[in-house]
Amino acid sequence: MKNDDVLTEWDEKNEEQVDKKSAKKLVWRTRLSISLTVLRTLFIIGFLYLLYIIPVSVYYDMSGKEAEFNRLVSTLVETHHPGLFVEKFGLENEAEISPLLTESTSLTLYRNVGDWEVVIGEVTANKRLFGKVNYTFHFDDKYLYDNNYTFSYAVAPDLLGESFIHDESEPDSSVKSQLEKIEDGFVAQAHFSTKESMDPEELREMLADYDVKIYQMPVFGGETTAVDVGKGKAGQFTFVPSLMLSPFTEYNDKNGPRASYESLTSESALNDAVDQFYKDIDWLIEHGNYSGRDIDEKRLEYLKGEGIQVYGAMVTGPIREIERLQEEELFHQFYIGGIEVWNWNENKQ
Repeated sequence: MKNDDVLTEWDEKNEEQVDKKSAKKLVWRTRLSISLTVLRTLFIIGFLYLLYIIPVSVYYDMSGKEAEFNRLVSTLVETHHPGLFVEKFGLENEAEISPLLTESTSLTLYRNVGDWEVVIGEVTANKRLFGKVNYTFHFDDKYLYDNNYTFSYAVAPDLLGESFIHDESEPDSSVKSQLEKIEDGFVAQAHFSTKESMDPEELREMLADYDVKIYQMPVFGGETTAVDVGKGKAGQFTFVPSLMLSPFTEYNDKNGPRASYESLTSESALNDAVDQFYKDIDWLIEHGNYSGRDIDEKRLEYLKGEGIQVYGAMVTGPIREIERLQEEELFHQFYIGGIEVWNWNENKQ
């Protein structure tokens, strides 16, 4: 009997061990089956994703939509923000499209100081399907609380139906004092407003007497009369966000940049820039969905009826030439956008 009990007990233990082994095998088989199923599912999803995104990306690139989005962002920045320019010819300037058809890009920002093109950050932009273009500046600030990249021009009083009130105190004394303390061997970027509005060519001819290059001019688009854009006051001066006349950039039929003028300094460069300015704003309105498009439509209508009048400029050149500009009776409200060590070619373009 004892032997039978021992044998029975041994059989039960053996069966229990066999059951545990079988259970473990079953668990591992189940886990393996689930893992393979998950991997197959992920592979199928990934394959379907590639079947979807590769043709979308190829079409986005080959159709010119990528270049069109970069052109849209570049033109928005350069026609709406003083002193900022976008690197358009870099190979890294590739816009992307997401599976949800959101377009995005990141472009290098720079400003002209002397013959330097000084990188100051980047602009990132995105546009959802049927949404508006949103863009953000990321500046490489040198100083805490530095707002050295934002600037507005004082609207010439005659554009407001007013007369300029001459202030007997010394104008722009802080800028003048700053420049006086800088030795030769440096170049600067300077913004200034004019006390009277004028034709772009008239302002260019005035600046031809100075060894500077012209890069932008603020254009009056009826912002205080025909178009409501919001305005600010500081003493007798009125400041509004203005459109900017910038150097001409030529694009091919797929919106890729083909050629450009360096500045507005020559008569031919300015004339081409004026012609292109109308085309750029018209192109923005037609192809872009962005905040302020309705305002630009009104501005363009005003400009087609009244023509282009400017009331300031952004220039760059040697420190001593910027000092000389301050002696010009019609120039005021100076602002220094950047100072760099000497890099200057006196052969203007």
